[in-house]
Amino acid sequence: MNPFKLALLGATALTLAACGEKKEEALTYESVAACISAGVQDAATCQAEFEKAQSRHNEVAPRYASANDCYTDFGYNRCQSHRTSSGSIWLPLMVGYMLASRGGSRIYTQPLYRPSNDPGHFYTARNGRIGTVSRDGRAQIASSQVSKPQARTRTVARGGFGARARSSGS
Repeated sequence: MNPFKLALLGATALTLAACGEKKEEALTYESVAACISAGVQDAATCQAEFEKAQSRHNEVAPRYASANDCYTDFGYNRCQSHRTSSGSIWLPLMVGYMLASRGGSRIYTQPLYRPSNDPGHFYTARNGRIGTVSRDGRAQIASSQVSKPQARTRTVARGGFGARARSSGS
């Protein structure tokens, strides 16, 4: 089965699983400027939360053994090399960030990605698709997608974001 069909099956399964799941409101933005112009958060919060998402990006982003594997899932020149203690890996570029309220004034933030097979939507590091986003950045998201993603310890050995793929320890 080709990678696109696998990705479609994986996305369908996630969508069906998330249909019955409780939804939470989150804010999603491509940049600090977009967050500020939406007017939902103040400039200092937009900047601080963007910086948190950037720092989490290296920990939670999908990891690839080669540039070509990453390009397959995210597109040419949409990946970057990253050095680890065991060598180099490839990560997709962070193209946005999500802010989810965790009660009171606490906010949980995470990086967002856009795979090449669905460039019109954001995805979390755990491959959770973010649905329609309003002009002010609001989106309804499955509760499981707004919680803190686990740090990645495995590298995808071939294209696999949106689908199951063979992986190895890293």
